[in-house]
Amino acid sequence: MITKSSGFSLLELVVVVAIIGILSATSIALYSGYITSAKRSAAKNLIAQVALAQSEQYANSGTYFKTGSDEVCTPADPGGTDGESEIVDIEVALFDGERTIPRDGNFGYCIGGTDSANFLAVAQEFKGGNSTGCSFAIRKRGGVQPSEDC
Repeated sequence: MITKSSGFSLLELVVVVAIIGILSATSIALYSGYITSAKRSAAKNLIAQVALAQSEQYANSGTYFKTGSDEVCTPADPGGTDGESEIVDIEVALFDGERTIPRDGNFGYCIGGTDSANFLAVAQEFKGGNSTGCSFAIRKRGGVQPSEDC
């Protein structure tokens, strides 16, 4: 006498779980890449906004705002207190104190320059407190320049 089984075998269930695992692993990797790309695009757009705000600052005061006195600045990790204070300084000086720069974007920002007629704005990516090497820079009369690591 033959009985009918009303269910799935263990092998069928293992195959389905394996397929779901493979699909979710590839989806997570693709999503992670998408998030990184979106954060980099946001930083690139924000550094262009800083350059526009610098133009307005120069028109109003005759000087550009800078977070440091060196020609080339190095942004601090946005997760640390130095990085947070640089971001707040930029927002107060260029964006009337409005919270314009995202704090969860993993990018630190600074503006350098040695004289009142030029500036260099830099956005640098950080992960786990360390620079990834990806940065965006813009000067007084130039477009946004990404580093080779972006």
